[in-house]
Amino acid sequence: MKRTEDFYLRSAEELGETLLRRVPKHIRFTFLSALILGFFTHSYAFLNKFTNHDDLNQMFYASYGAASGRWLLPSVLRLDGNVSMPWLIGVLSLLFLALTACLTVSLLRIRTPLGCGLAAALLVSFPAVTATFGYMFTASGYYFSLFLAVLAAWAACRRGWRGSVLGVILLTLSMGVYQAYLPAAAVLMVGSLLLETLDGERTFRQLLGKGARLVLTLGASVTAYLLAARLAAPSGGLTDYEGIADMGKVSLSRLPRLAYYAFRKYRLFFWGNDWNCHIPFLRWGFLLAALGSLCLGAALLRRRRSGPARTGLALALAVLYPLAGTFIYVMVPDGYVHIHMLYPMVSILLLPLALLEYAAPGEERPWNGLLPRIMSWILVVTLGLAAYSYWLTDNNAYLKADFAMRQCSAWSNRLIARIEDCEGYKPGMKVVLLGSNEREEALSPTPELDLARLVGIYDLGDLRTYFTYQHFLRYFLAFTDPVYTGDSETAALYAEKPEVRAMPLYPRQGSVKVVDGAVAVKLNG
Repeated sequence: MKRTEDFYLRSAEELGETLLRRVPKHIRFTFLSALILGFFTHSYAFLNKFTNHDDLNQMFYASYGAASGRWLLPSVLRLDGNVSMPWLIGVLSLLFLALTACLTVSLLRIRTPLGCGLAAALLVSFPAVTATFGYMFTASGYYFSLFLAVLAAWAACRRGWRGSVLGVILLTLSMGVYQAYLPAAAVLMVGSLLLETLDGERTFRQLLGKGARLVLTLGASVTAYLLAARLAAPSGGLTDYEGIADMGKVSLSRLPRLAYYAFRKYRLFFWGNDWNCHIPFLRWGFLLAALGSLCLGAALLRRRRSGPARTGLALALAVLYPLAGTFIYVMVPDGYVHIHMLYPMVSILLLPLALLEYAAPGEERPWNGLLPRIMSWILVVTLGLAAYSYWLTDNNAYLKADFAMRQCSAWSNRLIARIEDCEGYKPGMKVVLLGSNEREEALSPTPELDLARLVGIYDLGDLRTYFTYQHFLRYFLAFTDPVYTGDSETAALYAEKPEVRAMPLYPRQGSVKVVDGAVAVKLNG
């Protein structure tokens, strides 16, 4: 019996060593870089407990998803314990992000240690990652979805029709967890095909055939997902939230305007700095990187003597690449696009890196020109500073979330003290917070922290004004009396009572009062 156990133990170990040896060194380096850089970027969130309205509402169960078309999400969320635990969810998320980084550099042919390190730094620090960690309860599920989407792109690009079939399955499952990562697969498919076009090894017809197969892969995935979403949705159908119910319903007449929105986002984000995520002078670095990439691409086409047909295809793919990265604007034409939906937009920073490595001197593609050397310095400085800028943005956001929790706890403790000291109060009595869903200036005591505009990273005012404030009082401050927030029917009924109308606003004397068996707190008129 012992010999049999030893045999299987050695066999498993040998299998692991064999598989590890088959993984290229640059992939292993990318994986470790993403894990290490990701931990140093996001450890603030993993070692503390921050929250927002959705995290408060879903902190101890995972039933969310079916009505939003995310029919697989509840099952995936149960894998991390069904509780919003930052450390466990953070580790799982980093594993999926690291695997995503490995597949990304493989598809874009980034192989040098510096290139892989920069790619890993950008992929784990892009502010969309931090915005997603604001919704900690679902972060590991979302990054599992991202990994499935990128794995689908890798399979479709590298394994022919069989890979496309597998890609349809993986991408359908990915959208069943979170729909916003379809563009992550699309942009990598376009980027991989662009590099193949520059190779000159395939005929123009073969390139068109592969492009058509990749488009069919995406189309079949969306069709399969929509069918599954309709079958899994409650009897009322999909929710209208963020345009989910209208996903896939785009009229041809609206496509030009939606495409304009998709392209415009790059200008707003990288040049206009609309989310305040960049060191101001970085816009010039992005501009130089873009111009250098155009020159490098043109030089590559001329050097390869690609001909009109292949040159036209390469130009078309170069235009489609950024469009694919922000295709979410086309997917949900009537919805509001949050920053965590725009994670695939980071791919625009990786294309210059891919082109530079493609043109780098070497035995396979000899190149002795000055342009790649100039581009290398532009990219190292620009992308390195971009990653550092994102690191600053991320940790500023986490500091804001930390302050918000402390401030909301301090503010709420004073409120609870007033409630419990109110004449006629009894433990277990209903508490009605009139106007709690309205925000006043006093709820923004530290505006200096609100530098980066990341959806999901909340301040005191956000935590107090959402309907989930009652959960904050219960979970973090142990206040177990039933609380009715300002948007509830109970609050609407109490607001009409003459006695409540005559009350002054909190925190003045008389703003907390027992009325008809409940404690009424008049926060706003």
